Amino acid sequence: MKKELKQEIEQNFNNNEIKKVILILQQYKQKCPNDRDLWFYECILALTVGELEKAQKIADKCVHKFPTSYEAYYYQACVYQARKMVVEALRSYHIAYGLNTYTDYANNSVMEDIKMQIENLEDQFEKLSDEYVAENKAANIIKMLSFLNRKDTLWGKDEKIARSTINHSVGKEYWVTDDDLRYIGIYRAPLPQFIGTDNLSLPRTKAEFLKFKKKGNYNYVKGSTDEYLLPVASAEANNIHTFKSEDKEYKVTQLFPQHFNYYRVKNGIQIESMKQAYYGYPIPLEHKQGRRKLVLSFFVDGLAQEVINGDDFEKLMPNTYKFFSKGTICTQAHSCSEWTYPSLATCVSGLDTLHHMMFHDKLDGELPKNSPTLIEYFKGKGYYTSKMDGEWRSIPSYGYARGLDQYVYQHQSMGARAEQEIMDVIEHLETFKETDQYLWMAVGDLHDVADGLDLSDAVQKNLTLEERELDELGVTSVKQNYSAKKTAMYKKTIQYFDMLFGFLYTYIENNYTDDEILISLFADHGQGYLIPTGKPFLSKERTKVAFMFRGANVKQQVTDEIISTADYLPIMCRLADIQYDAASIDGKLPKTFGGLEEREYTITESLHPKDRYYAVANARDYEIYFENSEKTDEEGRFLLGDYKVFGFYKDAENTPITDAELLKRYENIFLERIAEHIIYE
Repeated sequence: MKKELKQEIEQNFNNNEIKKVILILQQYKQKCPNDRDLWFYECILALTVGELEKAQKIADKCVHKFPTSYEAYYYQACVYQARKMVVEALRSYHIAYGLNTYTDYANNSVMEDIKMQIENLEDQFEKLSDEYVAENKAANIIKMLSFLNRKDTLWGKDEKIARSTINHSVGKEYWVTDDDLRYIGIYRAPLPQFIGTDNLSLPRTKAEFLKFKKKGNYNYVKGSTDEYLLPVASAEANNIHTFKSEDKEYKVTQLFPQHFNYYRVKNGIQIESMKQAYYGYPIPLEHKQGRRKLVLSFFVDGLAQEVINGDDFEKLMPNTYKFFSKGTICTQAHSCSEWTYPSLATCVSGLDTLHHMMFHDKLDGELPKNSPTLIEYFKGKGYYTSKMDGEWRSIPSYGYARGLDQYVYQHQSMGARAEQEIMDVIEHLETFKETDQYLWMAVGDLHDVADGLDLSDAVQKNLTLEERELDELGVTSVKQNYSAKKTAMYKKTIQYFDMLFGFLYTYIENNYTDDEILISLFADHGQGYLIPTGKPFLSKERTKVAFMFRGANVKQQVTDEIISTADYLPIMCRLADIQYDAASIDGKLPKTFGGLEEREYTITESLHPKDRYYAVANARDYEIYFENSEKTDEEGRFLLGDYKVFGFYKDAENTPITDAELLKRYENIFLERIAEHIIYE
C-alpha cells in the first residue's frame, strides 16, 4: 500500500496533477507521518508551486537529518538554484554527486540531471568570480576561494588531512570550514629544517591550526588589556620583525619559517616584518572574575568504567583515584554510542547519535551548525580555548574547531602518544597560565590493545608471553569478542597511563587551588573484549564509561545516578556557571550536579552502515535491549524486520525480564525513537 501510494504521487508529479499530489500526500502523511520520503515529496511540491522558503526549510531539514543522503543534497541544490544562489547550488550538487558515487543509489536520470546542472552552474560561477574580482568584492572573493579549496574534500565529506602522508598541509593556509581559514604551523620544533618538506603532513609533523588576523608585513596590537601574547608565523626564513612602541624599538629575528612564535607584547605596539608573516589574534594576559583559571576536558579514549569499579579504581589508577576522590566520581555513566566518532560528537554537542548523525565510518561529517558546541560556550565566556590530541575522529573539519583559538594535532600513533601528550599539555598550561584557559586534551593509546599495535616498553615488560599471544587480529575494535589476554593487556596499559597522569595532576595541584579549576576525566566507550561470551553486544562492559569531575562547585562524592555522555555539556557548563540552551539538546543536568530530577534511563545505540541497529536502555534496576534483524543503509535508515526486545534485571543472577508491560513500554520508546530512520515500503 505504501509503495503504491508513492508510485501514485510520482506519477501525478510527472503529469503535473498538483491537486492530486496534495490530496495523496495528505493521505500518506496520515499513514506514515515519519517517513523521510514524505519530506522529499513535500519539498518537490513546495518547489513546484513556487513556495521557495518552505522548500528551503524542508531541504535543509533533510540534509540535517540525513547528511549522507545524496537525495537530500540534490533537492537542496534544486532549491538553491531556484533561488539563484549559484555557489550554494553548485556545492550541493557536487556533494550529491559525490555521495552517490560512493553509495551508488541514484537512478540514471537523476545523475544525468546533476551532471547537467553542475555544468550550467560552473559557467555561472566563473562569470560571478570575474565580476567579484573586477568589482573588488572581498567578502565574495573569499567565499569563492573557500569553495574552490574545499571542493577537493567534497566540503568535508572526504577529509583525509589528519591521516594522509601525501597531503603536505603543514606550513600552508587551510580552510577548516567554509568560513574558517587558518594557518597550519609546525608545532614546537626548534630545528624545523630537519623535518624536510616531504614530511610536512599531519601524521609526520605535529602542527597547530591558528586563525590569523592578517598576513603581510605590518600589524598592530590594540585592546583593553595591558599585555598580550602575539602568535606570529613567518612565510620565509630569516624574517626580522621590528616591534615599535611610543618610545622604544626592538628588532627580533624569526629564523625558521612555517611555525608560530609567541611574543609577549604591550598594548598598542606595532609590528613591521621584513618578509611576509601570519599575525595571529593577540591573546590577552588576564584573569577575570566569574571564570576559572583552568578548565580541562581530559578525554581518555576507551576507558571502561567496568574495570575501575569499587576497589579496582584505586588499585589500577591510584593517582587518578587520589585526584578525583576530592570531587565527584560517577559510576553509572553510559555512552550514547559504542565507538569514538559518534560518541565524541555527543560529548561536545550534547546531542545523541540520531540527532547529530555523525555515524558513518567512511563518509566524514560535521557537527550540526544550529547547536552550539561545548567549546563555543567556553569561548563565549571569554576563555582562551585550545584542543590538543591525536584523534582523527575529532578533527577541525568535523566542527571541532568551532570556538577554538588553537588546535594542536598529530596522529595519535605518531606524536600524540600518552607520554608525549601529557608533557605537551603541561607545557601548554604553563605557557597560557596568565589566561583563563579551556583545554580539551586526549589520550588514545588504549586502542592499541585491540588493534594489536606495539605497546609502550613500560607495559611490555609487565606482560607474559601468554598475554601477548593476540587473537582476532584485523577485526575492528568495536566488533571484537571477549579476550582474557587483551583484558590483561588493557589493565596493565591503564596502570601505565595512571603513572603518566600523575605528573599532570601534580602540576595542577602545585599551581592551582580547587576554586580556580574545573577538571574532568571522561571516556567515550568501553571495550568489546571485556564482554563475557554470550552477553548482548551493548552490554555494560561496552557502554559504561569513566566520568569524573573536580574543582569549584564540585561536591566530594561517589554517585550511582544514571548519567548519559550527552549530559557532559550541561554538567561542564553548569559547573563553570555558563548558561546553555537546554531545550535544544538531548543532554540533561543530573541531579548530582544540581538538576531537578534523575534520568529514568539512558540509551546507547549502534547505528552503523551495513550492520544491524542495536540499542539498550539502562535504568537503575534493569537493562532492556532492542535488536533489529535488518541491516542499516549508507544513510542511517533500515527496514524494520523481525526485531527483538528483551532485558535483564541488574541483580546477582542477571534475571531475565518477563514483565510484558515493562517490555512493551520500552518497545514503544525504541520504535518512537527510530521512526524517522525506518524505511517504509
